[in-house]
Amino acid sequence: MRASESAREIVHVYESVGELATVGIGNLDLYLRSRELCEEWHGVGTVDDLRTLVSDGWLSESSAAMDVAADAVELVEQEHDLTSFRPMWDVSGCEVDVGRYLAGEPDNMIDYEITQTARSGRVIVLCASASYSGAVSGDTIKKRGHGIAALAFALSKLGFATELWVDVSSLGPDGKTKGRFRAKVKGPNDAVDPALIMFAYSHPAVLRTLFIPAMHEVPERFQEALAVGASYGTPLDPKRDLEEGAIYLPAVRSNDDVPEAKEALLAHLRELGVLDS
Repeated sequence: MRASESAREIVHVYESVGELATVGIGNLDLYLRSRELCEEWHGVGTVDDLRTLVSDGWLSESSAAMDVAADAVELVEQEHDLTSFRPMWDVSGCEVDVGRYLAGEPDNMIDYEITQTARSGRVIVLCASASYSGAVSGDTIKKRGHGIAALAFALSKLGFATELWVDVSSLGPDGKTKGRFRAKVKGPNDAVDPALIMFAYSHPAVLRTLFIPAMHEVPERFQEALAVGASYGTPLDPKRDLEEGAIYLPAVRSNDDVPEAKEALLAHLRELGVLDS
């Protein structure tokens, strides 16, 4: 974990969801204060269930997001030129266009010009907030997560390297103090793990049993300023401090803030320039 602080801001960055989970689960007793986990709100009913999700991910939910991603990939391939080679016809080349040759066309040879594509050498960085108001339902969290996961899957299928982060930022009751907590879900050279991505972005337990308990690790003065042990502050959008061009998805304050997965995915692809407007 990397930590830094200033007068009004504390930052904790975890290099993996597993590292976050070690801290969060280690502080569950402080967070729960003898209460029981509530499956409807926390997303899990036991600590064993939570440990299983952390180790195995949420594979049962990945198929829905992958279906949305597959539809988007088909649309992109139909509407956007993602090929690395552009065919050119001339009197010489590396391949015969039989149709043109039989028709007597002089330019009946095909050569291929290498073209610059959107994918070449590009790493797309995505930082999605997992800060939700307490009234936001588990179904809303899952619906939003499907859209985020579908984006990650679609970008991978299209050949882009991705770096994925999940962020929980909180504003204290004083309106000035900020807590910034972030975990890496996937590095640019890591393989895509659908079950882990689904867990990180779609499951209420990530905020409510990992990030919130991890806030008990901050120094005492920040715990007081961020209302750790009480409200834990209010949702705050991620800080825009990653690479230029990174996509930041905001905190969710209402069940009405979340679009359908396909709608959200296509909007993100257009923002990235992968899909024409």
